[in-house]
Amino acid sequence: MEGNGNIWHLKKHSNGEATLYLDVPGQTQNTLGRPVLDGFEAYLSELEKSPPEALFIRSRKKSGFMAGADIEELSGSSPEELKALIDQGHKALKRLEALPCPTVAVIHGTCLGGGLEVALACDHRVADMGASFGFPEVQLGLHPGLGGTERFPKLIEPATALQLMLTGKTINAKKAKQIGLLRDAVPDRHLAAAAAAAAKAGKKKKDRGFIDGVKHTLEMSSPGKRLIASRARKEAGKRFDKEDYPAPFALIDLFEHETGSDDAFEAEARSFVELSQTQTSKNLINLFLRREALKREARRSEGHGISHVHVIGAGTMGADIAMWSAMNGFTVTLQDIDNKVIAKAMGRAHDWMDGKTDRSDDIRDPLDRLIPDPKGDGVRMADLVIEAGPEKAEIKQKIYDGLMGELKPGAIIATNTSSIRLETLAEGLPPERTGHFVGLHFFNPVTKMPLVEIVSGETTSQETRDRALAFIEAIDKLPLPVKSAPGFLVNRILTPYLLKAVDLIDEGHKPEEVDAAAEAFGMQQGPVEVADTVGLDICLEVGRVLARELDHIGEPPERLVRKVEAGDLGKKTGKGFYVWEDGKPKKEDVETPASDLEDIQERLLAPLYEEVRRVLDEGIVASEDHLDLGAVFGSGFAPFRGGPCTTLRQKETPSQEAETPDTSSPAEPTEV
Repeated sequence: MEGNGNIWHLKKHSNGEATLYLDVPGQTQNTLGRPVLDGFEAYLSELEKSPPEALFIRSRKKSGFMAGADIEELSGSSPEELKALIDQGHKALKRLEALPCPTVAVIHGTCLGGGLEVALACDHRVADMGASFGFPEVQLGLHPGLGGTERFPKLIEPATALQLMLTGKTINAKKAKQIGLLRDAVPDRHLAAAAAAAAKAGKKKKDRGFIDGVKHTLEMSSPGKRLIASRARKEAGKRFDKEDYPAPFALIDLFEHETGSDDAFEAEARSFVELSQTQTSKNLINLFLRREALKREARRSEGHGISHVHVIGAGTMGADIAMWSAMNGFTVTLQDIDNKVIAKAMGRAHDWMDGKTDRSDDIRDPLDRLIPDPKGDGVRMADLVIEAGPEKAEIKQKIYDGLMGELKPGAIIATNTSSIRLETLAEGLPPERTGHFVGLHFFNPVTKMPLVEIVSGETTSQETRDRALAFIEAIDKLPLPVKSAPGFLVNRILTPYLLKAVDLIDEGHKPEEVDAAAEAFGMQQGPVEVADTVGLDICLEVGRVLARELDHIGEPPERLVRKVEAGDLGKKTGKGFYVWEDGKPKKEDVETPASDLEDIQERLLAPLYEEVRRVLDEGIVASEDHLDLGAVFGSGFAPFRGGPCTTLRQKETPSQEAETPDTSSPAEPTEV
């Protein structure tokens, strides 16, 4: 029997056991939608009539077990349709849970959201060491909706379960076993044996032991849940505004009042549907869909054809670009005129990689791929050369001069410039090389900032642009195509906003007030703190570039000039507009009337919105969707507002719901 477009495949083994495989056609990842649930229910009916000795649930996708719910289906459903879908999912997973035979989720790769909820309904879970787990629903203004809010706190320590759902954090297999989510975490070659051992344990759940059992019972009692919920609300209040991000608080309420109750699943469904209708969730889902559409656009090219990357400049940016590329499977040579700088970069890469994994062999391969190259021998083998030198046109052009005669035919030359027009940098390039010249503008810190601007100059070929887009997507970054122009997109809209913050300080407002106003709007960081973090020298240089190139932008404020001349550059020197200690700014507690905060907000945002309109008029980005993505993921614009274009539309027509972009075929379903 095979149901619903060959989505599910049941294989019966000679020992009486059976494996149910999931393989959604036409997708690189399994997602959980109505066709998957329909087919699952059909097989459950067969399994209930003739139970095997044990049932294993696996995926045939290389990418992993299951990525989660189909977000396009979710966003396109009415509240009634969505409630019916959730009810169907609850019913199916309860039937799975009730099967008389032991059930084992055998997991590799990605196991997130709805996929993790399927695994939770099984008696046991085993995974290979490369698997990852999490509930990212909070990032869409939601919480788990297929029993996760009920089953997860019952399985592991409740406070830990709540924290993972509230943060959307992804954990590896080793951590998942430590917290009790997995029965076993083993290398892939031992996964079948671990699954067989789990099946032999029968339906019996893991024995907590007397002390842990008592502890868990107390934590799941009404007083225990109340205490955990109280602490969680306090922590959530530090990260989220309840009005802007209602989902974390709805989740805490569910945990405190419904977990363990007869109405738990129904309460979860009602809360999920209610959250899905909030403007926050609609904006976040819309943003997610646009992001996935952009990534698919990058993947639709013929590929990047890149295996060897050569990075010139082992400073912070160059070192992190090299490290990130190596982490994502590319051979990387790292060049700098200073051997000490290369050595520091290699040590930093080792420390960072070591901090991101629990096994030494997980970092061995990336470190082997990251090769110090003080003489620049890697240039001759490189498919992509990334220049990450100082932000001076003459220095960058000198670097390009040194590459000529060494480059492979067809090799891409990329610059990490943050503001200099590509036409200026390409002036000294031979005509046959200008088509291969492109901007790859990474943002600092590279390890945390998801966006990379793909900058096309007047002579950049379409092939080079497409290869650059595909490469950036391949290293797990969001590739945003932009036209060469002063400041490109992100710095173009961000710099006037940052400079306005300095103007407001000049008028007598405290830096803390300016930042508080921006954060009250929903910005991920206030503009003064952003400027200090980026570096006041960089802000000044970008401001001067924009002032030279654009008539409507004035010279940077004198206060900023004086700060830079005094060497007070922000976080990197320990002092800017703030004093920095242990990587954090020291801020005074200030109380500012709400009306004053609103006034500061309006004045801060006015130049940003003005640049948004100009950028669109000048065609620097292809669409409002692209601009919103750049603003949110590159400049920290309030995510729950969906981006500045979405914000302006909704401000002009407050009753209008967030528009869902056209992501029709051949777009692949998206997931959480």
